[in-house]
Amino acid sequence: MLQFFNSIPFIEDGAESPLDTRTFPFLYNDQGLAIPSREARGRRIAPAPDRPELQRGEKYTDIRWKTREVPTASGSYEIKEFDFHAKEVYYEPLWATEETAQAFGMTLLKSGECIRFEYDRLILAQYTYGKWAGHQSPYLGPARQRELLTYNPTDLEYHDFAHVFFARYSRLPLVISVARWRPYVSEISLADLWVKPGEALVLAPKTFPKAPHERAPDSEKRLKIVDMHGNRNSALACRFNEGEDCLATETILANPELMTSELGKPHYHEEKTPTRHEPPPGYGTEL
Repeated sequence: MLQFFNSIPFIEDGAESPLDTRTFPFLYNDQGLAIPSREARGRRIAPAPDRPELQRGEKYTDIRWKTREVPTASGSYEIKEFDFHAKEVYYEPLWATEETAQAFGMTLLKSGECIRFEYDRLILAQYTYGKWAGHQSPYLGPARQRELLTYNPTDLEYHDFAHVFFARYSRLPLVISVARWRPYVSEISLADLWVKPGEALVLAPKTFPKAPHERAPDSEKRLKIVDMHGNRNSALACRFNEGEDCLATETILANPELMTSELGKPHYHEEKTPTRHEPPPGYGTEL
């Protein structure tokens, strides 16, 4: 008789609903649940200001990239394929704090806090991630879309719409893989932000920076950044907790119309080298 491994959860799409940010211009975090609000409630915070000089995470220099086409059932789309010139790519594990979030272009929104949030054409959606979801690549074509890989490749994106990741109140943190790319000096810094249960990360819309002046010094070129993220490792904490297979999350993202538009479509980036991910210092005692 042919025997099988246990089934391996990947991603489950849950309920979703449109956001009316004109009627409800504030976003309140209620222990990891998004509560749109007409007025400020709890402790109101401001979005973290841009600080392109901030540097956190594991840095890779002299990186290269090229554009390639990914086939789909109905055509193809473009991605950027990185080469970090490494045998193993390491994501530094960091607790999500105001400072570490800001170093990757994000704002930490704690439970009991609210932020002004007036972006259009967004939805609130529920997703459940399996602990091995990062061991899949969406860039292998239709025939291999559900193939479980023996390694965890880099999968990063940026887009011109707001995005919020909520760590729903549970026993485990949410993990968001992040990068700060400095394309005009060929550098990138990588980290895993471990978001404590009940907290959230708010991302403003991101675009590719304009090229600096041809004779600009490297110190100026370094400040031209692209902050990227990936949520395929959301349930990474499950790997370090016996008996945990999945993590439920709540996410704000573009509605289908914006997601497929020329303005809002995500810009995807892959690096095929196997990655290494670890818990942050104090994991198991911080929560």
